[in-house]
Amino acid sequence: MRKLIPAGLLALAAVPVFAGSARLAEFAGGAPILPDSERITSAPVPVILHIVSVTVFSVLGAFQFVPGLRRRRWHRLAGRILVPAGLLAALSGLWLTLFLPRTELDSSPLVAIRVAVALWMVASLLLGLSAARRRAFGRHRAWMIRGYAIAMGAGTQAFTQGAWLAVAGPLTTWGKTGTLLAGWLINLAVAEWLIRRPRT
Repeated sequence: MRKLIPAGLLALAAVPVFAGSARLAEFAGGAPILPDSERITSAPVPVILHIVSVTVFSVLGAFQFVPGLRRRRWHRLAGRILVPAGLLAALSGLWLTLFLPRTELDSSPLVAIRVAVALWMVASLLLGLSAARRRAFGRHRAWMIRGYAIAMGAGTQAFTQGAWLAVAGPLTTWGKTGTLLAGWLINLAVAEWLIRRPRT
């Protein structure tokens, strides 16, 4: 079971990695692939920072769940990359939420949820880092898992939005809010299960 977790996380990370790669291709002059290209490309610097930091955090973070690597120096070295990347991902996401023009489906509650999610991720990473420095490794593990779960929201949201499209048709304002919130809540629920499950 423990060996399947990193593989599953890498598969989930493929969703934001693919979408981010498509956006970067657009910035490089390629044809628009994803919707909402004109709005997204209006803020190239924060968007590129967000894509790169999320990619690093989601892919490299999956390997932190490999049991053998956690007992080696690699875990600590990777952590020194992951914490700055995660903070940059959260803060750039917060900037995009607050300053990028909204779409027609972006409700005020969704904006508030995105702000709360970004701040929760920042708090989780800082608390995890603080716990590691105090050698409270149980708390360090718990807070880093919570921060990683938030970052992986885009992967789960592809499935929650896909389910909405299959059952109810095109997204509505409340449909978008609900499916995005559901993705984050599912990830946090799984994170808490991982944190609390018996360890051998």
